[in-house]
Amino acid sequence: MNKKLRWIFIGMVCVLSFALIFSSPVFADEVTIVGEIIEGYQIVAEDSTVYDVGDTDMGDDLMNQVDVGKKVKIKGTVKEEDGQKVIDVTSYEIIEAN
Repeated sequence: MNKKLRWIFIGMVCVLSFALIFSSPVFADEVTIVGEIIEGYQIVAEDSTVYDVGDTDMGDDLMNQVDVGKKVKIKGTVKEEDGQKVIDVTSYEIIEAN
């Protein structure tokens, strides 16, 4: 019986670990950042944080339609990839024409 309980415990730990590892993108909150478009598919927020723009339709639209140097307000979800913050844009608004 002791062996059986140990395997059940190990199984539960594995399931919980898996759930914790993969749940953060599912529960990611939408954020709003204000910043300036820069070269390299990036945005510098007012707090000097640099975000890569995620490879999404709305992100592509933002980077292709808005010129470098323009100030924008962006809504989206932020994740981290290879130590760099990436925002998956859900909407944007140009707030300064420069």
